[in-house]
Amino acid sequence: MRTVEFLALSSSIAVADCIIKSKIKEPLITKNRGFAHNRLDSHQYIVAMISALMTAFIAKNAVFGNDRSVGSALILGGALSNTYERLFKGYVTDYIKIGSTVYNLSDFAIFAGALMTALKGIREEKEV
Repeated sequence: MRTVEFLALSSSIAVADCIIKSKIKEPLITKNRGFAHNRLDSHQYIVAMISALMTAFIAKNAVFGNDRSVGSALILGGALSNTYERLFKGYVTDYIKIGSTVYNLSDFAIFAGALMTALKGIREEKEV
């Protein structure tokens, strides 16, 4: 995937999630100040810094390295949206409830991207 396509997919995920988050009203959302399931929610600044560092690492590897796969683009897009919220709001807005857990579009993009990346690695390992 070319850099332009990679960045277009990543930014599309991030922008779509931000737009959805801006339209959702209070009773339908959860404000997650920590990692998944509010882990470390009392340390939201540490969580925000870790999120920012991880997002920067993913972006660096994609733009300056060779990792411009669809999976990495999905991970970066989800990370950008969630990191933006952590840094500027102090929490991530979740709005899709499945069972007792609440997610957002970025969470699904990160999960799908991680799954695609893992499957790609398994496939490449079998080819060797």
